[in-house]
Amino acid sequence: MLDIRSLQVHPDFSSIRVHDESAMAPVVLDVYDSDDPQSVIRKAITHLTNGEIVAFPTETVYGIAVRAGDSHAIERLFRAKSRSTDKPMTLAIGIRERIEQFSHQQGPWMQRLARRCWPGPLTMVVKTSANQGSLTRETLQWIAPQGWLGLRVPSNEVLLAVLDQMDEPLVLTSANQSDQPDATTASQVAEQLDESVPLILDGGPAKIGTPSTVIQLHDDHIQVLRWGVIDQPSLQQFLQLEIVLVCTGNTCRSPMAEALLKQKLAQHHSLTQPELADRGIHISSAGISAGFGSPAATSAIDVLEHQNLDLRDHLSQPLSYSKALSADLILTLTKSHHDAIVNQWPEFADKTKTLATDRCDVSDPIGGSFNVYEQCANQIEDLLEKRLPEIHNLAIPQQDFIRE
Repeated sequence: MLDIRSLQVHPDFSSIRVHDESAMAPVVLDVYDSDDPQSVIRKAITHLTNGEIVAFPTETVYGIAVRAGDSHAIERLFRAKSRSTDKPMTLAIGIRERIEQFSHQQGPWMQRLARRCWPGPLTMVVKTSANQGSLTRETLQWIAPQGWLGLRVPSNEVLLAVLDQMDEPLVLTSANQSDQPDATTASQVAEQLDESVPLILDGGPAKIGTPSTVIQLHDDHIQVLRWGVIDQPSLQQFLQLEIVLVCTGNTCRSPMAEALLKQKLAQHHSLTQPELADRGIHISSAGISAGFGSPAATSAIDVLEHQNLDLRDHLSQPLSYSKALSADLILTLTKSHHDAIVNQWPEFADKTKTLATDRCDVSDPIGGSFNVYEQCANQIEDLLEKRLPEIHNLAIPQQDFIRE
């Protein structure tokens, strides 16, 4: 994959292949066929800064965009598409942006979907207000006429590079006339929109060719406004709750915590433990310094066997970046485990917590007697009990949560 942001910037555009430079027809620049792709990005930014519409490739279909802070350009965007002004527009935001900057809604599923689906083909329509983030009241009157605003982080390196360098959202909509077929190539954009779009960045045929899935987030349910790349089974999978319990070697404390938490959640939902996954609740454990495939400590197996819990099939695993990224909540058995995770991955600070609400440590029983392990398990169980209300709030309702 081409890493545009790593390339040097050169103001000379002579090496760029231009398909059409007539007075009225759009200029089409092929970013991948250029000796200097960064110069194409710079030219796109110049057009956007000057209030002009630019067409971009995305992973789904081609889109046209203007600066979110330019209300006159937004008005031209509506005219170019012949789009009704009572429909909300979508903001394309960068990877570093936080969804809270644009919405005052709260809910674990909003963060969960953003973390697991962005960059990617999901548009989330959220409730916003004139006092939200850096968007002006005038801009919001155009793009969120009824207080609802679409948000998306496209999975396309060209568009992401522009967003990163501008450090400003773009108003993004499909590059076609309203009610006309979606454009999946630069030439189709030119055919439909012609002189309305002065600059088209050609990234080749869209990789997917199907629009993004669009959902609207309400306080108690998700409404699907348009099915696209992400289908219902995939959306349900992205919404599932994931909690990871972390110790050092993943052979005693965290496996016991995993088994005990599964037991408590199964009892709460009147399910068997294997049925938890069907309910969209996934509990696992890992270790800061763990290897792959070590069994649980014998004393940990014996202690939990007295509670009808079986650790004999447990195999240790290290805490990987991908596992930490996917998790909704990371509970550590000690403060040092917490600090190790946050120091290595500061972006996970908000969801990494010690199991004890007062940040005290669960003592390591390794090498201890059965009684030492039993005391450790009892401490873990007491601490989990105090965390249960927070964990219950993270789970999503199951009946009729996704509506069309």
